[in-house]
Amino acid sequence: MFILKGSCCSIMGVHKMKTIQSIQKVLDFVAKIIITLTSILMVLLTAVVFLNVVLRYFFSFPIAYTYELVELLFPWIVFLAIINVTLDNENIDIQFFVKLLPKPFQYFSAYFVKAVMLFFSLFITYSSLNLAKAVTNHTMPILGLSKSWLYWSVSVSFIGVSIVIIFQTILMIAGLDDRTKEEETL
Repeated sequence: MFILKGSCCSIMGVHKMKTIQSIQKVLDFVAKIIITLTSILMVLLTAVVFLNVVLRYFFSFPIAYTYELVELLFPWIVFLAIINVTLDNENIDIQFFVKLLPKPFQYFSAYFVKAVMLFFSLFITYSSLNLAKAVTNHTMPILGLSKSWLYWSVSVSFIGVSIVIIFQTILMIAGLDDRTKEEETL
C-alpha cells in the first residue's frame, strides 16, 4: 500500500515537472520571438533614422514620418525587452538587495519582491489599457495611426511581465526556481 502511494506521488511529481518544463519551453520560445522581433524593430528604427539623417543633411530632403515612426517603434522595443529582462531575472538592483539580507530573510524578501512586482505590473497593465482606450480617437498626423498603439506596447509588455512573475512565483513555491538550485549547490 505504501509503495503504491509513493509511486503515485512520484508519478504526480513527474507530471508536475513535465508541465513546468513545457511551460518553461513555451516561455523560452516566446522569449526568442521577442528577441527576434525587437531586433528587427531596432534595425528598422536605426535604418529609418540613418536614412533620414543622410537625406536631411546631404540632400535637404527629410523623411516626414521619421519622428512619428521613432515615437512608435521605440516604446515597443523597450517595453517588449522588459519581458525578457524579467524572465531572466536581470533586474539586478532588486536581486542585489535581496542577496544582501541574511539567509532566512532572503526567502521572505524574494516572495515580497515578487508580490510587489506583480502588484505594480498589474497596476501598470490596467492603467495602460485605460490610457490606450482613452486615446483611441487621437491619431498621429502623418502616419494616421491611433496614439493608442503607443500605449498598447506598455499593456502587452506588462501582461507578459505579469505572466512571467506568476510563473516564477509558482517555481519558487515549488522549490524549482534557478536561484534555489544555485543556493543549494553552494
